[in-house]
Amino acid sequence: MGAAIAGYIRPMQHDARAVSTKRAALLRFLGRLGQAELNAGNAVPLVERDLAAIAKVNGEPEVQVFVLPTVLFLKWESGEEHRVDMAHGAYRVAPLRFDQIEEVLTIARSARKGELSPQEGLERIDAMWRTPHYYGDVGFVAGYLMTTLGVSIMLRPTLSGLLATAAMAFVCALLLVVARRRQAWSTVLPVVVSFLLAAAVGYSHLLGLREPAMNLLIPPLITFLPGMMLTVSVVELAYNSIVSGASRMVAGFTRLVLLAFGIIGGLKLAQDQGDRYIIADAERIGPEWPWLGVLIFVAGLHIYQSSKRRSLGWMLITAVAAYAGQTFSGLFIHGASTAFFGAALMTIVALVIEFRFKGPPAIVTFLPGFWLLAPGSFGLMSVAGMASGAETGGQVITLLFSLSGIATGCLIGAYTYSSLLHPKRRFAWWRPDEA
Repeated sequence: MGAAIAGYIRPMQHDARAVSTKRAALLRFLGRLGQAELNAGNAVPLVERDLAAIAKVNGEPEVQVFVLPTVLFLKWESGEEHRVDMAHGAYRVAPLRFDQIEEVLTIARSARKGELSPQEGLERIDAMWRTPHYYGDVGFVAGYLMTTLGVSIMLRPTLSGLLATAAMAFVCALLLVVARRRQAWSTVLPVVVSFLLAAAVGYSHLLGLREPAMNLLIPPLITFLPGMMLTVSVVELAYNSIVSGASRMVAGFTRLVLLAFGIIGGLKLAQDQGDRYIIADAERIGPEWPWLGVLIFVAGLHIYQSSKRRSLGWMLITAVAAYAGQTFSGLFIHGASTAFFGAALMTIVALVIEFRFKGPPAIVTFLPGFWLLAPGSFGLMSVAGMASGAETGGQVITLLFSLSGIATGCLIGAYTYSSLLHPKRRFAWWRPDEA
């Protein structure tokens, strides 16, 4: 009798251990994936959606997920079992490149569909962190230089201003190559780089260069600008994720303040006002050049951020949509509200690319558009103006209006796509296949 009971208990214990092992692997995968998605800049509601869906497809619908920008909590409740695990967020590692972001979101999409086991997912995440830059240090520098020149061309500088911007971009790229191997430098790098570049601009003015300081400084500092962070913060606030949205917004404004501090300090060192130069339209490069700037910008960003080769064309389509929406709406309205139309069109195009044509994840294709819409660059000019005491009230209102317009455009674009164009809608007669 005792032997029979023991023989019955042992399989139960074995099954319990197997279930516990499976749950531990799933929990570890959810934590690691959540960290990676946060590091990719994904909005908190979307991270929570992904992790909950993956837990459900793996037979664990009672896993509760709570995510903040720097930490995530996974709460497990099943019968008598009650377990809480905490996984640190993305603040301990460097930002992900585009190829890594695409891989993370592809892993999440496959896991949501049940096509990827937790163990396989963990292996792919580990491999993602070890992926080297496709183009190496030379490509990193060349891509940064092209990205800077693209932004500068869109601002229509003089030819001498374009050459000065290229020189500063080259120096900035070399500093970034050194700093990306030393993560401890990432905190002070925005201040140091902005200070050095602003001082260089100030002394170039003393030597005879006649170009507005911010037109020279915005392009080489474009990748430091927290346009994506500030926009995502407004989106999270719109989704009622108050804590995460507010904390991201504070972090974004802090980055702007650090950059503005460095710029003002560098200009003061050279005893330069920075804003006293006005360029006549005849001195600028032609009005058709900004469209060429968009192409150069996207190609440079593709190399600099090491995106996958198949992503370049899709990134270009989305960036052109964003710029076209902003440019053509500017023919009828003026001010920061033009960014709303660019953001809405950009979001629809990015989602169509992902779900209709099985392209890269939407966040990869519309990241270039965020920089083109330039909430970060406008914010930097606003913060610099506040620090110098120039039109403080108007700068704040215009900056917040610009951010709200971009975030609202993204939400409206996503809603329009979901309502009218998603593959699950019946009138999807033109899609090539199911997403």
